[in-house]
Order: sequence, then C-alpha cells, then structure tokens
Amino acid sequence: MKSVRVYCCFLFLLPICLNAQTQLSGLVTDQKDEPLPFANVYLKEIFDGGSADADGNFSFETMATGAAILIVSTVGYETNETVVKLEGKPVVVNVRLKISGDQLAEVVVTAGAFEASDEKKGTILKPLDIVTNPAASADLFGALQTLPGVTPVGDQTGLFVRGGEASETKTIIDGALVAKPFFGEVPDIPSRGRFDPFLFKGTLFSTGGYSAEYGQALSSVLILNTEDLPDEDEYSLSLNMAGVGGTYTKVWNDRTAVLANLEYTNLAALFEVVPQNRNWIKPPNGVGSAFGFRHRDQNGGMYKSYLQYQNGNIAIDFANNGLQTPALQFENRNQNLFWNNSYNGLLGKKWGLFAVASMSYDRNRDFLGADEIGTKEWLSQGRVTLSREFGRFFTRFGSEIQASQADYSFNEFSTSLHNQFTAFYAESDIKISKRLAGRVGLRSEFASIINALNFMPRLSLTYKAGPQSMFSLAYGRFYQTPEPDFLRQSTQIGFEQATHYIVNYQWQTEQRILRVEAYYKDYADLIRFNSDGMFNNDGSGFSRGIDFFWRDQQTIRNLTYWVSYSFIDAERFYRDFPNPARPTFVSKHTLSIIANYNITARTRIGAAYSFASGRPYFNPNNPNFLSDRVLDYHNVNFSGSYLTSLFSNFTVIYLSLKNPFRFKQIFGYRYAEDGASRTPIGPASDWSFFAGLSVSIRK
Repeated sequence: MKSVRVYCCFLFLLPICLNAQTQLSGLVTDQKDEPLPFANVYLKEIFDGGSADADGNFSFETMATGAAILIVSTVGYETNETVVKLEGKPVVVNVRLKISGDQLAEVVVTAGAFEASDEKKGTILKPLDIVTNPAASADLFGALQTLPGVTPVGDQTGLFVRGGEASETKTIIDGALVAKPFFGEVPDIPSRGRFDPFLFKGTLFSTGGYSAEYGQALSSVLILNTEDLPDEDEYSLSLNMAGVGGTYTKVWNDRTAVLANLEYTNLAALFEVVPQNRNWIKPPNGVGSAFGFRHRDQNGGMYKSYLQYQNGNIAIDFANNGLQTPALQFENRNQNLFWNNSYNGLLGKKWGLFAVASMSYDRNRDFLGADEIGTKEWLSQGRVTLSREFGRFFTRFGSEIQASQADYSFNEFSTSLHNQFTAFYAESDIKISKRLAGRVGLRSEFASIINALNFMPRLSLTYKAGPQSMFSLAYGRFYQTPEPDFLRQSTQIGFEQATHYIVNYQWQTEQRILRVEAYYKDYADLIRFNSDGMFNNDGSGFSRGIDFFWRDQQTIRNLTYWVSYSFIDAERFYRDFPNPARPTFVSKHTLSIIANYNITARTRIGAAYSFASGRPYFNPNNPNFLSDRVLDYHNVNFSGSYLTSLFSNFTVIYLSLKNPFRFKQIFGYRYAEDGASRTPIGPASDWSFFAGLSVSIRK
C-alpha cells in the first residue's frame, strides 16, 4: 500500500485544550544577573514559545491551559525547566541560568549528522521542523528529502543519500533495525513511511561517517527515538480526505502509560477530486493499529514497548512495455508487523545499560497480469550496549544479533534465504581539551549467508574554534551484505564496501545555523555481473560533493526558514553497467527552501520550493550509456493550519497544496522493446490538495 496513514495527522496535533490565552513573559539572566540574549524559550511538548531579545526579555502567548513546563536554554548554560500554571492570566517568570558544568558536550558534533531534538542543545532542527515541513505532507522521509545530501527521486521509494542507493540507508527505531520502513511499493510511485512522525522525540539523520554502534549501511542511517511518558490522559480523532483515525492514551501515577491507535484509510474520495495520471483499479486503502506501553522504574530507567500492524491494498493499470502492448493490471497486497521492546537505564551505580529486542514480519503479494510474485520476510534481533564514563573518556560497547528468513515465490517457483548476523562494537568519546574532542570506534560483523567477517574503524574529531563555531573531521569504513536479489542467485559473493571522508564547518547561535560540509565516498567490492551472467565483487565507484545548510529564525519575527543546497559528482561501475557512469538516481544540483510563518497565535502557513537538476536515464537508442538527462525538477508546496475549538476541545483544521503551478515533472522514460516509442514516467498527479481536521480531548 502506497500512501497513507501519514495523512491522518498532518500538522498540529497539539495535546492541549483551548479556553483563553495566557501571556508569558520574563527575563533570562546568568548567575551574575546579567541578561542572556536570544535564549530559547518554549513550553515543553506544546508548540508555543519564542526567544529572548538582545536584553534577555521574552514574551509570548499560548492557548494551552493547566500545568505546563517552561523550558529555557542557551548554548553554554544548563537548561532550566519551570512549572507554570496557565489560567488565562498573565504569568511572569524570571529565569537565572547556570553555566554548564560540561562545556565540552557542546564540542562533540559528529560530522555528517543532522539532529532534531527538543532535549539536546546544539541541534540543527526541532522535531516540529520535521513534522511541519510543507514539502513533506507529514511524511518523515519526505521531510528528510529537503536536507542537503539527499536527492529527490520521484519514481522510487527511499532516501538516496550522497550518491547512494535507497538500500544503502537504514532506519533504526529505539536501537532496532526496521526491515520495512515503507508501505508496499507500486511501480513508478514512491511509497510513504509507515510511522507517524509525532511518535518520535528525536531524530538523528547521519549522511555519512556515523557511529560504530550501527552498520550494514554504505551511505546513511536514520536513528529515531520514540517519546517517553505522556503527560496525561488523552483522546484524539482525525478526519480527513484520506480516512479516519483515533488514538487513546492512559497514564497512571506519572510512571506508566498505555497508548492505542486505530485507523482506516481510503484515497478513493481524494482521487475523485484530484485528477490522476494513473488508472486506479483500487486506490490506496487499508487499516492499521498500534499499541504502546511505557513504564519508568524507581531508578529512572525507561521501558518501552511498541507494536504496530498494517494491512493495505492497491491496484493500477501498468503499461510495462511502452506503447506496444496493452496495459496490465498491477496489484499489491501488503501486511506488516513491527514489535519493539527496549530498556534504557542503569546497571549498578556507574554503568548505563541499553537493551532492545524486536521482531518484524512483512508479507508482500504482487499481481501483474496472470503472474504472482510473493515475499515473506521475518527478522528478529537483539542489542545490548553498556556505557560508562572514565575521566575524560565516555565509553560504550556492546553487541547485536539478527536472525532473518525470507521466502520468495514466482507463481509455482520458490526460493528461501536464511542469515545469522552478529556484530560487536566499541567506541569512546574523548575529551582531549576544552576545545578539542574526538570519537574513536571499531566495529566487526559476521554474516553467515556469505560466510564473511569484516572490521570497520571509525574516527571523528571536533575543534571548537570559538563560542559559536566548530570544525569537524570524520573517517569511517562501512560494509553491507549484498541485497537479496543478488543472494538469491549466488551466495559466493562478499560484503560491499564504502569509505567516508568528511570535513565540516558549523557556526551556530540560538537563532541561526550555518553548516558547510565537504565529503568524498570511495566505493569498493560492489556487485557486478560478468559476461556469463555470474556475480562478483569487482564493482567500484565514488561520490564527492559539498553540502550547504542555513537556518534562520531571527531576521523576521514569527518566521522560521532554512535553505539547503548540494552539489554532487558521482560515478559507478557496477551491476550491468557497460562502463563507469553517473547512476540514474543522482542529480548534480539540488536546492530546497522551506519557510513557516505564524500569522497569529492560531494561524500558521508554510511554503516549500524544491529543485533538482536533470538526472540521467537509459536511452537504448543512444550508444553513450546514461548520457541523456530528464527535465530539471521543480516543485512548490503550500500548507496552512488554523487552531480553534470544537465543543470546547482543541481542534486543528489544516490544508495543503502541492505543485499548484503544475511544473512539468519527468523522472525517466519507459521504452518499447524495439526502442521505437517511449512513455514518460511522471508523478501520479500533476497537482493535489488535502484537507482535514483533528480533535484532541484531555481530561
């Protein structure tokens, strides 16, 4: 199933109720009562807030009621949390911040990482920036496509990072690998992510040089951490052009909570309104449910359990051979189950303990004409990490194990793959001096399916050049087991390999961030087909480029915007390539401009513009392999939301508009067998809009 549950909570599902506005104001100072300018001030888990001015004064309004936590933070000082009562009357809070006892924590910035968090200082984005990205339609992966280093590929599913294929990026939730982070796929139409972006309190998107804790990704890892305990009981209902959904949250004694969700999605009504470029036999439809459990023990340790099940169906007419043959009906039926259990706490008084166990199941059935292609995939895994601080060293080490089985079928023919995967890792953050910090790591992996062992060194250094600027370097070697499509043909192949070299400069204040990063990625041992149809590891390639990121929420009051730009030069000699060439998923230039503006305390609008230079495509009539280019890609999206009250319950009405200027978008061409005719591959619709509302009820 392609689309869907993301529509069920598009923009502001705020956990508050509306009665009257409360004005909060105050002064932020240091321990000497000197004003601290531009401190970040906001209500925890509520989207209201702002920043102090040059004299340390702050003031903003909120429609939330009841008890809330006011958070005040700025670089170099400990974050302050103050409980406030919101009763419609003005509240004045003067906050004195203490100098952080661990200034070096601000120095350790891993090159290649984009982090979104409300809990950590120095992060580039907030979770709210991910959720409200106008270019994403509330899809987490869609939001990440607007960050530098990621190429938008409109006809394929996944994240294509710095010249890497989608399979080279892995998704991790609470320490566990997500085997199938996207809904079932349909030819030429990218699938959306399975997970509600409001589920996560923190996002770490590493575009290269990532930690030794993780592996099996030649290009990138997306590390997601789910929310901890909710504050109070809540019911919510979402109704929109894609379907209906409901959630329930129950909290006991501020230590235990359960969460439940149920939703139904059907895009038939939406497709009746928005003209489509496909003949939909069955528009995307399905049901989904989720159950969560949270418990904090007496020592502060947090246990989380999350179970999600989804069942979806979609069918379209598919012209698989250009103009020469009639269209075939393609249908996808998908069932997916993901269950994750994790614990993060203490082992004794000095050791940190993190443990996770998860399992997943995915069944996919594709029907093309009279043929049926099926897959059944199981994955179980466990990970244990111990950590401890030894003076200037913060060390963590651990291991993970995965057991997987996959059954593949084509009509009456079938094959199976089994793999036992084991990894060990150790890593230390080193406080070399007040301005210099490093991270050194080593990881080793064994995959039984190819009977191969590897060792991977990782290294990063960060130098704090001034109060607001840093330089970082990163180096790492990364391995990945070949994809199942190749292993089904032969297991006499080895790990694919990539080596990352990264240099980074970052300048950051509370309200502005400038980040420039250059990289070189050297590929080796990629899978190639030889002349007699056998596989080997003779493939190679490279990717090099520069990424630019600028974020500003200071220049214009109530406006937050960011600009990301990437230049990439990439080439591969792998698979069935007759000669080295730039792959079809690489655009040399990409640009994204994202802006969100609060017109009033109730009304918010957003806009996004995306550009990508023309990607290569295969033309069988051109003897120069992959030398043709599609049109440059342009896209504009708008979004808006209005906060109101329905039967005294907090309500959000939202609207989004995609590509209203109808920029022509072509992602490639499908040629007839004789090469005499072709059909362009484009988006499912030239433009679209979406509307809905959500109601939140709190006791």
